[in-house]
Amino acid sequence: MPAKIFRAYNGASGSLAATSVMSTQSTSSSANLTRTMLQIAPSSTAPSIRVIGWGYAFAAPPAANVVMDLVDSGAIFASSLTAHVAAGIQRMNGPAAEQSSVQLGTALTGYCTTAAGTPSTEGTYTASTTRLLDSRFENGLSFYWRFELGREPEIPVGNCLRLRATPTSAAALALHCWIDWEE
Repeated sequence: MPAKIFRAYNGASGSLAATSVMSTQSTSSSANLTRTMLQIAPSSTAPSIRVIGWGYAFAAPPAANVVMDLVDSGAIFASSLTAHVAAGIQRMNGPAAEQSSVQLGTALTGYCTTAAGTPSTEGTYTASTTRLLDSRFENGLSFYWRFELGREPEIPVGNCLRLRATPTSAAALALHCWIDWEE
């Protein structure tokens, strides 16, 4: 039996009708101010999750680079997010099968929808618990990365997976982003 694979977007993808389009979310409008765009909190009891891939697409090309980071922030969770709902976590290899075991909530699995000038509450990182899993200085329209089979980063129970955006200019950018993981 194949592993269960899921995808979450930084938006309410679970309520989309056939003709609707998921709205984009904005990065910070302040230069060098990091905003968590999407956060995944593994189950408090299940085994770790393995990151299969991640990506994003901007609505328009950025005028200046945007730093996009995929981070295991240890036990430091962002808060003030919009909580995902179970229907917003997309099953990628069997739509009728069981749901993801990730924890849902405004400081758990969620996405940033606050106004561009207001960052999510990021928390204070510590060097001993934070792992940078991937990073890009982006000025193009889109990017998708898939980790090599058997080389996927694992996020253990109690830790937090985040996809963060840090614009290098004072202009908010609209984007879609997503993370694929295996449970």
